[in-house]
Amino acid sequence: MSQRMVVSEEGLYEVLAFLVSSAQILVNEPHLYGTFRLIDGASRLIGFALESGQLEDEEFFRRLKEDVDERKFLLMTDEDTYFQLLEDSTRAMAREMKKRASAQEAGA
Repeated sequence: MSQRMVVSEEGLYEVLAFLVSSAQILVNEPHLYGTFRLIDGASRLIGFALESGQLEDEEFFRRLKEDVDERKFLLMTDEDTYFQLLEDSTRAMAREMKKRASAQEAGA
């Protein structure tokens, strides 16, 4: 597993500021906005990692970010499709994590 830093210090501050301020503002927002802020935060983090050029597998992250960015605003107009995005993203992440774990075991 790589030990490289794939997010710049500036990117780290931006994502952390977004997450911390989101936590505070969610106290007064509708509960579904929390899911939007989390998936948007994930997209932002992926974006910074892609910008670094240090990822071993950019393709997975590029596809995930594109899918999230394409469908995340559907929360406002098509909740069912938005909820499907959340399910699809979770499945994609789980499959990728399983694939990485299998590859790591095979290499150990």
